[in-house]
Amino acid sequence: MRLPVIATMFLAFVHFGTSATAEEPGPMSGEWYFDVLTSPNGPGAREVLFYQEGERVIGFIESNSATGRFVGSFDGKNLEFTAVLEFGGQPMAAVYEATVDGDTMTGTITYGLYGKATFAGFRGRRPADPTPADAALVGSARDSKIDAETVGDFFGVSSDSMLLPEMIQVKGGSFQMGDNSEAINPDYGADFSGVHVVEVSDFRMSPFLVTNAQYLSFCEATNREPPLPPKGWGDYLHLYPNHPVVNVNSHDADAYTAWLSSVTGDNYRLPTEAEWEYTARAGVDGNSYLFGNEWDVDGANISIWRIGHIPDRDGWKSWWDSEGQKMAKSQPMTTQVAAFAPNGWGFYDMTGNVWEWMHDIYQADYYSVSPKKDPMGPAEGNQKVLRGCSWYNKPDVCFIATRDRYAPEERLYYNGFRIVAASRGSQ
Repeated sequence: MRLPVIATMFLAFVHFGTSATAEEPGPMSGEWYFDVLTSPNGPGAREVLFYQEGERVIGFIESNSATGRFVGSFDGKNLEFTAVLEFGGQPMAAVYEATVDGDTMTGTITYGLYGKATFAGFRGRRPADPTPADAALVGSARDSKIDAETVGDFFGVSSDSMLLPEMIQVKGGSFQMGDNSEAINPDYGADFSGVHVVEVSDFRMSPFLVTNAQYLSFCEATNREPPLPPKGWGDYLHLYPNHPVVNVNSHDADAYTAWLSSVTGDNYRLPTEAEWEYTARAGVDGNSYLFGNEWDVDGANISIWRIGHIPDRDGWKSWWDSEGQKMAKSQPMTTQVAAFAPNGWGFYDMTGNVWEWMHDIYQADYYSVSPKKDPMGPAEGNQKVLRGCSWYNKPDVCFIATRDRYAPEERLYYNGFRIVAASRGSQ
C-alpha cells in the first residue's frame, strides 16, 4: 500500500521516483534560494528544490506569483534548466542558465517574450525574518483546560530543567488486530486485512504526540540541530510549542528515545504497531474508526475537519488545489496536541494531526507470520511503519488499522511520533 502523498514545493527532500539502485544524490541536491537582481518586473525571489542524478537535475521552483517544475543539466560548473511555470493561470517557460561556485551561483533567466533577468542563487533555505521578541506563543498548555501535566505554558513534566513527556500506564491484554471490513479499499487494506488475535504486555505510553517544546528540550540538552520548520510556517518550533514536532525521521525519533532513556534510567522506545493499535482501540474490538464505524467530521485533525464535510475524491482535490495547498504553505496545518477529544483511555491524536513513526520495520505480510505475543516487527527491511494518518488525509485512509511506511531517513511535515516505555516494576 502507498497512501496519497503531497506533491508540492518544499514537501521535503524527496526522491522524485528514484529506485533503490539509483545513484547517490548529486551536489546540487537540496534547497536553494534565488534573488532576482534585474528584471523587467523589478527584483524578486525564488525558492528552489533540486535533485541531481549524474548530470541531470530536476525539481520544483516557486515565487509569490508562479510555481512549476523543471528539468535540466549540471556538469559540475554550468547549470541549465527549463522551468514550466503557472503564471496567472497560464503556462510559461523560463530558461535558467548559471555558473555554480560551491554554495553560490550567478546567472540569467530568459522568459521569451517577457524579457530577461539576472539572479544570484544561494544554497540552503532563505533566512527567515527574525521573530519579534514580544511575539506571543500560540496555544499555551495552561489554557487547555484538560487534566494533563504542564510546566508553565508547556505540556510535560520537569526533570533537572528538562521538559519530558507525561506517560500513562496501559494494562496489557489481548485484542483483535487488523481490519477486513467492507469499508476499506482492498488496494489500501491488503496489508492489514488479516485480522488476528494479539497479546501485549503492560507498558506506558505518552498521551500526546511529542511536542515542539519537548523536542527542543532534547536538542538543547544534546546540542542537536533542531528540525527545519515547514516552509511558510514561520518560527513553528518556538511559537507553537504544544503542536507536534514534524520534519523528524525515524532516526531522530530513536535518538530522542535513547536520550530519554539515558536521563531517566527507564527503557524508552517507539511504540510497536501492536501496542499502538491496542491503545488506539481502547478496549473495543472491531471498530474501523476511532469513533466507531462512522467518521466524525469534528473528531480529528484531518483535511475534512477544515472542509467541514466529507467530500468525494474530486471534492477533496478541488479544496486542496484552491485552499488547502495555500494554507499548508502559509500556516501550520497541525493543531495543538490537546485540540480534539481523547480516546476512551485518555490518549490524544491517535487519529489525525501527524503520522506516527513506529518501532516496526515494514513487511506487507507480517500479520501472517507475526508472533501472537508482543510482536516487534520483522528483523530487517528498508522501510519503517507509520500509524494514525495526518492533517492532509481523508477518512478513507484513517482507519485505526491503516499501515503506512516510509524510508527511515525521510523527514516530512506531516510525520511525528509518540513514545512508550516499559511498565514500572517490569524492567
